[in-house]
Amino acid sequence: MKKIWKYIDQKDYDADTKYRIAVLLFSTIYALTGLLLWLVIRIWALSSVDWMFCFMGYPAVVSCVITFIYSASHSFHNGKYLK
Repeated sequence: MKKIWKYIDQKDYDADTKYRIAVLLFSTIYALTGLLLWLVIRIWALSSVDWMFCFMGYPAVVSCVITFIYSASHSFHNGKYLK
């Protein structure tokens, strides 16, 4: 998370855009991780599509909370003031 956060912070966007990119990116990563976990588990149990949405949705929502908590102590620098 730290490497991705630094990579986004190096871009020349304003702080709000960087935060939106981080939330979208981390939500996507967590949802794909949940999908991969469901693909492994569905071989033995929980093979319905409803479970896929659970395995993808909850991590995506939790990633928004994690990004908010992480951003409380690691703020983005505003791209307008870096020049």
